[in-house]
Amino acid sequence: MRILTAVTLLGSAVLPLSAQEPWTANIPRRGFALDFLRPKFQGGGTSLTSFAVFLSGRAPMGDKTAIRFELPFARGSTDFSGSSSTLGNPYVGIETGGATGLAFETGLRGPLASENEFAAQIGAFSDITRYEAFLPNVATISGRARYRFQGDNGFTFDAGGGPSVFFPTKGGGDAELVLHHHMSAGYRGPQVWASVGFGGWTFITEDIGGVGQRTIDQVGLSAGFTTGQARPALHIIAPLDDEYNSLVGVVIGFGVSVVTK
Repeated sequence: MRILTAVTLLGSAVLPLSAQEPWTANIPRRGFALDFLRPKFQGGGTSLTSFAVFLSGRAPMGDKTAIRFELPFARGSTDFSGSSSTLGNPYVGIETGGATGLAFETGLRGPLASENEFAAQIGAFSDITRYEAFLPNVATISGRARYRFQGDNGFTFDAGGGPSVFFPTKGGGDAELVLHHHMSAGYRGPQVWASVGFGGWTFITEDIGGVGQRTIDQVGLSAGFTTGQARPALHIIAPLDDEYNSLVGVVIGFGVSVVTK
């Protein structure tokens, strides 16, 4: 219940293997991506310098295995509380599988997010599918399965999900289980890519009502380039959950992926 309370207060060419919500689809097969996401809170009160940053990357270890990493950071500035910043919970994982078809990933997040910085709320609301990246005093072990299709005409389809287990690292309490899910479709050609989809999670271990009350989702649209060493992308994310939407109207972001040799 302690973790659930924290979540409530807070409100995570060649194709990558990881879960492909549109707003994470620009991570190259070999290289890294830097994505900035800025939530627009209902009622205002935050400055343009309130945002989350995700530095993500992958390094192949053979034809069908890769190491994945992610380092989150958030900064917040309001009219009432001044400024705040915090590192998020870093992630490292291992992927197995091909660029299309069935693939798997397992990994963990270490507990570095600050419980005393309101910037953690900015980070959590920037991308609810990665909210555990800014959940304080929690270590996470996660697993994902993903199926991906790409046609000769460039059409892409991606669906998957899997569990995350939250382990409290301060103050005791029981571990909690959530189930992530995502689905997206789009186009990937020799010059550009675009994708639209949704993603979210469902609380499994808390008795807080039916599936609808346990689930929170968001929808997103992203587009970017597939050529060059540095490839810019744009992201738009909108909440589908009423309570989430009452706090955040839309999330606007941009990023750049860098392909390494």
